[in-house]
Amino acid sequence: MAREWTIWFLGCLLFLLGTTLLFSSVEDISQVFPRGFDYWMEDLWHWLLTYLPWLLPICCLGASLFSLSFARKRGEWTAMLANGISPWQCFFLVVLLGLGIGWSSDRLMKISGNRSMGQSDSSVRSLKMQIGSERLWYFRSFDPVTLSGNDLQLFYYGKQGEDFLRIRAAQADWDPENGWTFYQGRFLGFYSSLGLPVIDQNGTGLVLEKSVNAQGRDNLYQTKSPGVSRPFQKLTGLNLKDDPTPYLWLQKRPKDMSISEIDRLLERFPNLQSGEIVPYRMRKAQLWWNGPACMVALLVGLSLGSSRGSSTPAKLAGVSLLGALGFYLVRTLSESLGEQDILAPMLAASLPYFVVLLGTVLFFKTQK
Repeated sequence: MAREWTIWFLGCLLFLLGTTLLFSSVEDISQVFPRGFDYWMEDLWHWLLTYLPWLLPICCLGASLFSLSFARKRGEWTAMLANGISPWQCFFLVVLLGLGIGWSSDRLMKISGNRSMGQSDSSVRSLKMQIGSERLWYFRSFDPVTLSGNDLQLFYYGKQGEDFLRIRAAQADWDPENGWTFYQGRFLGFYSSLGLPVIDQNGTGLVLEKSVNAQGRDNLYQTKSPGVSRPFQKLTGLNLKDDPTPYLWLQKRPKDMSISEIDRLLERFPNLQSGEIVPYRMRKAQLWWNGPACMVALLVGLSLGSSRGSSTPAKLAGVSLLGALGFYLVRTLSESLGEQDILAPMLAASLPYFVVLLGTVLFFKTQK
C-alpha cells in the first residue's frame, strides 16, 4: 500500500510541478529565471522551494484517493480486509510517509526563507513610517542598501497632537548606533505642551525652552506658526531611534514572504498593534498550517478512499473537486476576516481545515 501511495504521490508532484513551471514560463519566464540562464540551476531550485510547500498537501490528497480507488477497483482492498488486515495496519506506513512529508514541508519553508532573506530588501521608490501618533516620516526615495533617503519630510507631534517640530532635509542617513543624520534642510520648532524645541549651539541636539505668553499663561501651542525656523547643513543628535528596516520589509506583500522573513519583521517592528502588521500575522498563521496541512489532506484522502460506498475514481475526483472549491471559498472568507482583524489570525487560518475535517466526517457517516 505504501509503495502504491508513493508512486501516485510522485506522479501527482511531477504533473503539478510541470504544469506550474509551464504556465509560469509562458506568462513570464523571469519569474523562474530572474537572473538569466547563467544561474538557471540555482534559480530553478529556489523557484521549486517556493511552490513545493503548497503542492505537497494536494499531492498527499491525490495520492491517497487514487491509490485506494484503484486498489478497490482491482479487488486488492477487499482481499486485504478479508485476510484480517485492518485499515489502520494498511495505512500505518502511509501515515509515516505523510508525517515525513509534512516535516519536510516545514523545512523547505525555512530553507526558502533563508535563501530569500537578502532579496526581500529590494529598492523602493518612496518610504513612509508612521510611529504611533507621535511621528510621521516620508521619503520621496530610499536606498535600502545604504539606508539613506532623499527629500525627507518629518512631522513630530506633542502629547496632545499639536505640532512639536518639523524637519525638511535633502538627505537623511540611518545608523543603528548613532541614529539619524540630516543634511541640507530646515528645522521648524513649534510652541507645544513640551516646550519650544530649538537646536543647541553645537548643532548636535535639541534644547526645550519653556514658553510663557504675555498674560503669564502657558500653552502657546494653539498657534500654528513656528517659533523657530533655522536652516542647517548637518543635524545630528536628535535622539530619534526610529529604525527604517522593518518598514522596508513592509514593502513586500505578505503572500510573497516566507515564515523566516515574517518572524524577522514581527520581532523588530516597533508597534505590533498596528493595522499594518495584521496581514503579516495572518500570513504567519497560514504558513504554520503548511506542514499539518499535509496530514489533514492525507487523512481526508484515506477517509474518502476507504469509505464503504462506491469509490470509483470519477466519483472521488468529483467529491474532491467540490471539497477543494468549498475549502478555498472558506479560506478566502476567513482570510478576509483575519486581515480585517475580526477573527484572530490563528483561528482564521485554522477554520478552513476544521471545515474540511467536519465535511469529511459527515461524508463518511453518510456512506455508512
